[in-house]
Amino acid sequence: MPIYFLHIKHSDSVDEDLEGASFDTLDEATSNAAGALRELVAQNLRAARQIDIYGIEITDPTGAVVASVSVEDAVLRELYQKDR
Repeated sequence: MPIYFLHIKHSDSVDEDLEGASFDTLDEATSNAAGALRELVAQNLRAARQIDIYGIEITDPTGAVVASVSVEDAVLRELYQKDR
């Protein structure tokens, strides 16, 4: 099973995922990243904190960026799918 690293991008920094996680596919890793972003945004909203999270970059074990998910994409995609 491939290992992917999900690095959280903030306005002025990056929280690097040093452990990584195994996913069956890149689509599964991307879906997981989108869900994590929605949860992080929700936590910040509930705590009335500023949201400085921009997205998640997904890298392979070599450090190459293989996908990215923005907060906007994660939240809007979820809303759009629920409207269907």
